[in-house]
Amino acid sequence: MGYVTKKLPLISVPEGILAKTLGAVRKRAAQATDINDHLETIFIECLNIQPRLIVELGVGDGESTFVLERVAKLWKSKLISVDIADCQNVSFYRHRIFIQKDDIAFAREFMNFCNLNHVEPSIDILFIDTSHLYEHTVEEIRDWFPFLAGRSKVIFHDTNMKETFHRKDGSTGAGWDNQRGVIRAIEEYLGQSFDEETDFFQMVGGWFVRHYAHCSGLMIMDRYEG
Repeated sequence: MGYVTKKLPLISVPEGILAKTLGAVRKRAAQATDINDHLETIFIECLNIQPRLIVELGVGDGESTFVLERVAKLWKSKLISVDIADCQNVSFYRHRIFIQKDDIAFAREFMNFCNLNHVEPSIDILFIDTSHLYEHTVEEIRDWFPFLAGRSKVIFHDTNMKETFHRKDGSTGAGWDNQRGVIRAIEEYLGQSFDEETDFFQMVGGWFVRHYAHCSGLMIMDRYEG
């Protein structure tokens, strides 16, 4: 193997740096997009885990990348971003690797990629925001979840997609009806039905699940093992 497994020492982030980083995230979140309401939530959620490896599936305009790279900087983590479009220039974080490829195809190469790049194939934070289609999401869960660390966090965007989505401030944006593609795939994996039009949290099959219905929906799943 080309990587070494080791337990990282606890790192304390100076309060000033944390406050400055949170301020930058809040400033970015003030720009109305289909995910802006969730940027601060994603950042804060990612503070309760000290990641060594963050994998981002779906980059787009770089909204999620903006947050995830700042989490990565706090912990000096590796960030791997994957998208079928060229999203190389949305971030210049020096420990970010951008892969322009279908994320399912890359999952099948991931172990070899990690060996070649001296990366432990153990994902602490997995962010998924890709096609929003049921079949694709099923494949992502099947092919990427085996790489999750025992204590890990998975974040899905677009769990409540509609023709029109609503932000917390009452403003709206144009979406599309994906026939419950993302949430349906999650339901199938967990063996549990959800009302994606509501906020909720619950324990399901070893996962602590939180859902936020606004701004096209965001689901955060924490797994704790071993």
